[in-house]
Amino acid sequence: MKINYKGFMREMIQRNPVTINPDASFSEARNLIHKKGIRHLPVVDKDNRVIGIVTDADIRKAAPSDATTLSIYEINYLLDKLKVSAFMTPKDKLITITPDTLVEEAVQLMRDHKIGCLPVLENGKLYGIFTETDALDHLVDIFGLKQKGTRLTIAFEDKAGTMLGILEVFKKHNVSVISIVSPSFMIEGKRIAAIRIKTEEYEPIAKDLEKAGYPVLSIGRWPSI
Repeated sequence: MKINYKGFMREMIQRNPVTINPDASFSEARNLIHKKGIRHLPVVDKDNRVIGIVTDADIRKAAPSDATTLSIYEINYLLDKLKVSAFMTPKDKLITITPDTLVEEAVQLMRDHKIGCLPVLENGKLYGIFTETDALDHLVDIFGLKQKGTRLTIAFEDKAGTMLGILEVFKKHNVSVISIVSPSFMIEGKRIAAIRIKTEEYEPIAKDLEKAGYPVLSIGRWPSI
């Protein structure tokens, strides 16, 4: 059986996101963002090439101040005349990725540049969009939080083959692993792993892990997520 999944943006992103053209008005952009419940609105030309992006922050900045002396009629008239191209974030200031960017690279880019969205381009055209919500969804999936299970936090030596011993304990008890996450930092010279397993009967497993030399630091049972 051939498996095509590679862990790239291609499998994770939102395809066919809501877009707007640069000649649309401020009111159109604001209404789209509010109606669709989105925070990022790619601006594309007739060939679906990205020329900028409008965010909810751009909308707030371009909106008239509450202290304005203009009437509602005058405000609406001016906003209908204000084009998206006048207040969008232009393409040359955007950080973009391709469909073949690794998910973790995309998350790192968002963190480093303190941005909430990455337009995904292929051959210069909009392929999709990756947002901070997508990044959080990916994190939830990696931790296996949508599946009921027991979370064991385990300490182990930072050397090759150590994780195999932990997995042998799970195999002995015929327990499936939902997820394994191990941060890079060390605690008192040891690595830490948060391991979620598909069982409620964790007591004998925890005892065998301790006997095998893998201290169980904490246990979380059947979260309500």
